[in-house]
Amino acid sequence: MTSNATTAVVSLFNADQHVLANAAALLAQVDRVVVVDDGSPQDPGPILRQLRDLGCTVERLTENSGIAAALNAGIAAALASGKRPSFILTMDQDSLLDGGYVAALEEAARAAEQAGVRVGMVAPASIRGLPTRRAGVMNGVQLGGEPIQSGLLLPVPVIEELGTLQSDLFIDGVDTEYFLRCQSAGFKTVVAPKAALDHALGSMAPARVFGADLAFRGRQIKVRTAASWRYYYLFRNRILLARKYGRRHLWWAVKGFLADYRHLAIVTLLAPHRFERLSSAAAGIADGLAGKAGRRRVS
Repeated sequence: MTSNATTAVVSLFNADQHVLANAAALLAQVDRVVVVDDGSPQDPGPILRQLRDLGCTVERLTENSGIAAALNAGIAAALASGKRPSFILTMDQDSLLDGGYVAALEEAARAAEQAGVRVGMVAPASIRGLPTRRAGVMNGVQLGGEPIQSGLLLPVPVIEELGTLQSDLFIDGVDTEYFLRCQSAGFKTVVAPKAALDHALGSMAPARVFGADLAFRGRQIKVRTAASWRYYYLFRNRILLARKYGRRHLWWAVKGFLADYRHLAIVTLLAPHRFERLSSAAAGIADGLAGKAGRRRVS
């Protein structure tokens, strides 16, 4: 069933043919899909033409500006149209929606509003079968903790009140910043019990110590990692967000730092590319302490 209340905004970077199936799944559920190419170095023209032929609105950034800037461009295009949506659904290019996903999020948003909950965002109940973070129950409504950006439903009045995503974070922490901004303003994250998202959280690498694979009961152990360059933004933006929100959300800051450095220790010990990862993290920590934001410029 197609919703007339929601516009989906999708950020693209070097997208391939897989994005066409994801876009078709979105078009079956929302009134409009806006795709934004974030300055892809590989010529995005053929894919963008196919997306336009499917029925998507296509926007292009002239340079790689980060996921927040791309999503903000899509949100601006959505709100500038004659038909103002009630919700924006933010999506990554590699997320695939099951049938009824958007309707389930809209249903959860409206039920929460009727129960007296100020809805800042609506997240799915699970991602790749794993439950999303919970944060208690309010007036019979399941609240959520810090969500991920892809598959997130944002009420347009909240965007207009609080502003769009913080583009100078570039990538990583963009969803966290908006979550904290909503929390600080008294808006809640609501979990949609009927919605599940198919979205990959990083990639899995075989665990190795001194070149030897680790196994348990005959099965190879794997650890979840991100691309080495992402660790710059993960560690820099954690510090930038702690400086901005840490006093008001102290427990969030403490848990976040502990989780990040625990993860770094594990992947440094067990995963390949440890030196590139450590170098990126160290540069991010230095720039975070210096208060630097924006895209990393490597000379």
